Amino acid sequence: MGQTEPQAGHPELECGVGIWDQDVYGNHRLLVEVTDAAPAVAAELPWRRQGVSARSVMGDVDVIVLAPSGLRVHNTVAVEVSGERGRIAFEPVEGPGAYAVHYLPYAHTGKPYYPQAAYRPPTRTADPGWAHRCGLDGGGVEGAGTDGAGPAGAGGGWSRLPRAEAFRYESASAVDSFAPMGFAATAAECAALRRAHSGEPFVLFAEDRAHPLGRYGSLPARWARATPGAPFTGAADRGEFYAVQIGVYALTGLTGVRAEVRGLPFAVRCLSTGGIDARGAVFERHVDVAEGGVTALWCGIDVPEGASPGEYEGEIAVSAQGTPERTLPLRLTVGEAVVAGHGTGEPARLARLRWLDSTLAQDDEVVPPFTPVKVDGRRLSILGRTVELGPDGLPHRIRSAFTPSVTRADGPERELLAAPVAFTVGRALEHGPLTLDQPGPARARWSTTATGTDVLLHTEGELESDGFLVLHATVEATADTELDVTLDVPMREDVARYAMGLGLTGRVCPATYDWTWDTPTRNQDAFWLGDPAAGLQLSLRDEHYARPLNTNYYREKPLVTPRSWAGEGDGGVRLRTDGGVRALTAFSGPLRLRAGESRRFTFRLLLTPFKPLDPARQLTERYFHAYATPGEVAAYGANVVNLHHATPPNPYINDPLLAADTLRAYTDEAHRLGVRVKVYDTIRELTRHTPELPVLASLGDEIFAPGPGGGHAWLQEHLGGNYVPGWVAPDVGDVAVVTSGDSRWHNSYVCGIERLRRVVGVDGLYLDDVAYDRTTMKRVRKALARSGESAPLVDLHSCNQFREPDGFASSANLYAELLPYVDRLWLGELFDYDGRDGAAGADPAYWLVEMSGIPFGLMGEMLEGGGNPWRGLVFGMTARAPMTDVRPLWRAFDRLRLAEAEMTGWWAGEPPVRTGRDDVLATTWRGPGGTATAVASWAPEPAEAVLTTESGPVAAYAPAVEGFQPERSFAAGEPVPVAPGRGWLLRIDPPADGPAAATSP
Repeated sequence: MGQTEPQAGHPELECGVGIWDQDVYGNHRLLVEVTDAAPAVAAELPWRRQGVSARSVMGDVDVIVLAPSGLRVHNTVAVEVSGERGRIAFEPVEGPGAYAVHYLPYAHTGKPYYPQAAYRPPTRTADPGWAHRCGLDGGGVEGAGTDGAGPAGAGGGWSRLPRAEAFRYESASAVDSFAPMGFAATAAECAALRRAHSGEPFVLFAEDRAHPLGRYGSLPARWARATPGAPFTGAADRGEFYAVQIGVYALTGLTGVRAEVRGLPFAVRCLSTGGIDARGAVFERHVDVAEGGVTALWCGIDVPEGASPGEYEGEIAVSAQGTPERTLPLRLTVGEAVVAGHGTGEPARLARLRWLDSTLAQDDEVVPPFTPVKVDGRRLSILGRTVELGPDGLPHRIRSAFTPSVTRADGPERELLAAPVAFTVGRALEHGPLTLDQPGPARARWSTTATGTDVLLHTEGELESDGFLVLHATVEATADTELDVTLDVPMREDVARYAMGLGLTGRVCPATYDWTWDTPTRNQDAFWLGDPAAGLQLSLRDEHYARPLNTNYYREKPLVTPRSWAGEGDGGVRLRTDGGVRALTAFSGPLRLRAGESRRFTFRLLLTPFKPLDPARQLTERYFHAYATPGEVAAYGANVVNLHHATPPNPYINDPLLAADTLRAYTDEAHRLGVRVKVYDTIRELTRHTPELPVLASLGDEIFAPGPGGGHAWLQEHLGGNYVPGWVAPDVGDVAVVTSGDSRWHNSYVCGIERLRRVVGVDGLYLDDVAYDRTTMKRVRKALARSGESAPLVDLHSCNQFREPDGFASSANLYAELLPYVDRLWLGELFDYDGRDGAAGADPAYWLVEMSGIPFGLMGEMLEGGGNPWRGLVFGMTARAPMTDVRPLWRAFDRLRLAEAEMTGWWAGEPPVRTGRDDVLATTWRGPGGTATAVASWAPEPAEAVLTTESGPVAAYAPAVEGFQPERSFAAGEPVPVAPGRGWLLRIDPPADGPAAATSP
């Protein structure tokens, strides 16, 4: 039956892996040996199920018997089915031999990438006559376990049958196996343990790191048969971070469980009871264990490389509130060998757990291309932007020096604000002095305090080099009072031309707009306002903010409504336009505070664009987004390859280091051919193949997002409940669980990225709808930049998040805080590039704000249906190869020498080439290859455009571009016909060698 060699793990049975159809018979089976031919045999099945799954409640799942040939045995009766065991009778239709009993069969329903396992309910398949003859009449699953006499008593009939002995447990794969920790102790074994330790609050078990408990909720049979309090023995290499697991079985309810390793001359920490969070702050984790429950505590021992080989002795002490501590002797043998990187290069060692508390790249150093924050009194300057603070600590002036085309950051300064930003509480305030300092070159911070009648206002602010400006205004009542808090951001109307967020997709800014909080169904707390060369995103938060889940999971973990900004249900945001001013106002409504009560109002202003566009890089970095050999990628004409997960060099989602050797070989070959390599690694969910996953699962909801459970069968069988099912890749047998949007796993992720770059040699990351914040994104960029010789590449892909499952959040607005550290956008599935039926894609403002990335200093590519190549080109966008063959356009770019030219987009106000129409737009490149213009129409009907420059009408030549346009020439003043949704790539000022030079090969 395709068995592997026997392995230990079950108290009564050998364990191994077999081969069968999991989708029909499930992931687990017991083999029973029939020694003699008989009409029926009885088998007792000690499956010792863990009661972890709400969807596979023990006792309500079918049992299927297969004969040695693999044929199903229909004459099967389940006499007793419980969590501990099963008793069945079946007809050995093929005589003596090994029969397989599959005891958790299921069927996956729903979408293949998000399946839902439905466990098969018990089904009667036995012939009634056979059952009667064998004394099994009452032995269907309902009436099971009776001990009636004679043929009518199934239990009695079963007990008289010849025995088929269970001898082996098998799983469909090693990762599916319950061995050894997934086999539960019986009630009798638990009772015996409790009797032996009567009066003790808990008992301890030393367990090898190779057998993590994970989320199994019942006492493992392995521990029930072990000796509590026995010494922990282990062997570590010099330089290794050695993971230690201590099992705790609670004989009474325990609160505040803690563990400590003492007596070793090495640094030791307990990972289960706290550590360092994703922002570098120390935190404690509270561990409780219910009576009869079990948990694992994990500690890490940092063995120095210079440690002397030999045996070291210490002890592991575990305590809980109100109980005396208990100890385990610890004996650690340190060998002669020295392991590199603390052992993190071998995931099975679990040494990567050391990364959980890492502060790598947690600093205030500048990330290229940004420049240090320059402080001159209350004037703060960063790349292309300046902020002047008022005495109240709020921005009184914000200016941008980005050029209208967004290709440079040294143009004339433009004012964004029509008046100072104001935060008011409904009464006069007297401000104290403003203090300002600079903890590092990438950050400046300040604070001030103001007093008023019955109120105290403390304001703290920060500006970072990327344009992130945040203010925390804490309002404290010094007597019972009622306040009306408002934040006013008055912007110049000529700057605030476009808007996005708080329920609005990217568009021309409306004159008025009103919005109120609805966080259970709306992932909305931010509003962007501006134009491509000057803008800001306002987001509203308080101290209870927790990053929500996104991409299909928003409702599992939505935004927490800020009780400050939302007030008592009357808070919201309004936009009004009058006298050249667009006034954006956030308000709390009446806010009643008792003496000593306070509310924290956090508001963030992301100053956009973050950095200049790089059109040459956009045109010369040619992406290939599919698995192919490096030779095939280079032969295609691409020079950057994105390795998605579920591919040979990167098989499992969000843990590419599991295939580090294969990935390194691929990367080395790609570099030899001039191809840079980027890998999919987003942390949003985690593969079941990650060796540390059971350890992370034991940390409750710290690492994995709480949720409804269910999903793929593996998740239900090994994680129980209270999780969110993640992506499934059936072709590589990968199953994932969704991670939290904020946890220590982000520290580990940053370390993993650094190793991918430094050791494996990858050039960057492909991010697919990430779930982390700007702090982690900034650290990722630093880790990439500092661990390689060339500038890293990071591109961000997003499905259109403006949908009900995602809380109606525009992707560009949702990810704005990450965009300073991204090089390219790819937006994405479900985006409407053509504007069918009047949808948003029919508006060029939607393209500009929602999809192009240009207002944020980025350029992008298209995905859904290949995008619209004509409209895309006026934003410098193409589709992505090889899903769409963009090589004809690449060749045209090269012949026109666009990468050497200066790009001026239609959004720049006075483009060099004009169409004379608002619904036919033109973007122009001027350089050594002459002047080239991309023209595209948003007109609903066929249109004609006469192309002009400052000198008047001009002639144009359209080179033949396969799949894009035929060759054609237009005389000066001759109308250029443009079909709806179509366009042209034209040369306006050809070089001396004539028009033929622009034709496509």
